[in-house]
Amino acid sequence: MTQKRLRMLKKILGVYLPLAAFLVFALFPFYWMLISSFKANPELYSLKANRLWIASPTLDQFRDLFAKTAIIKWLWNSFFVSFLTAFISMTFGIMAGYALARLKFPGAQAFGLATFITYLVPTTLIFIPLARVVQSFGLSNSIWALVVTYPTFLSPFCTWMLIAYFKSIPKDMEECAMID
Repeated sequence: MTQKRLRMLKKILGVYLPLAAFLVFALFPFYWMLISSFKANPELYSLKANRLWIASPTLDQFRDLFAKTAIIKWLWNSFFVSFLTAFISMTFGIMAGYALARLKFPGAQAFGLATFITYLVPTTLIFIPLARVVQSFGLSNSIWALVVTYPTFLSPFCTWMLIAYFKSIPKDMEECAMID
């Protein structure tokens, strides 16, 4: 065996084989979810059926999903909350991140550090006080409770990330944009 083939074999066994094993491990839950969605209930719960393959594919699970649940409404709610949360968090994050990265004012350094420390506070620690605030606003059991609370957890992260982004942009480029 030549030196080149030996190196190639070592590369395959040392890199690609573990990578392939990890890929199978990582993708198996998705495969399982996919084949389970096309199995009929008797086949799904049968101990004698082949668990890794579908004997007779069916769309019954999908018919039940769309007929017996409000999946479209749930998906719309998720999209709505996600969009508003991202929009609000990015809006505040961009403004605060730019101010903390570029503007010089007393306490800017301390405010940036406080923003980072706020991000480190566990969500479970402020759950009960935040639930009381939401209840006092009359937002309990509504989508708006999520729209109000999610950005409070996400804004410090967005701000911190955008501070680093704005610091990476050269000030000369900003000055050129002001001249134009």
